[in-house]
Amino acid sequence: MTAETLLAALGGAIIALLLGLFGGGGSVLATPWLLYVVGITDAHVAIGTGAAAVAINAAANLALQARAGTVKWPCALSFAGAGLTGSLAGAALAQRIAGAALMGGFAVAMLAVGLATL
Repeated sequence: MTAETLLAALGGAIIALLLGLFGGGGSVLATPWLLYVVGITDAHVAIGTGAAAVAINAAANLALQARAGTVKWPCALSFAGAGLTGSLAGAALAQRIAGAALMGGFAVAMLAVGLATL
């Protein structure tokens, strides 16, 4: 197993734990982890790879939360439908933006989210 694969697995475990614990943060943590720890050099590849991993982890978390009866389905389906639309638009737009500009926008968005959370 390569160092890249081990670092990816470690990051996946940590990020999935936090996603399950807090219900969010998957891509916020996955993209920088893949870029700066794992060593993926293309921001577009890091975003796509992180999105795939987060989607799988989120599906597992959903199954556990649904089994526990802690999902408000009308709200979840409405949120997911709107989110799917936004996700498709964002992915199409991201393909047209240079990786460095994407990371700059990502940093600004995460700063705003962090400040709002505080």
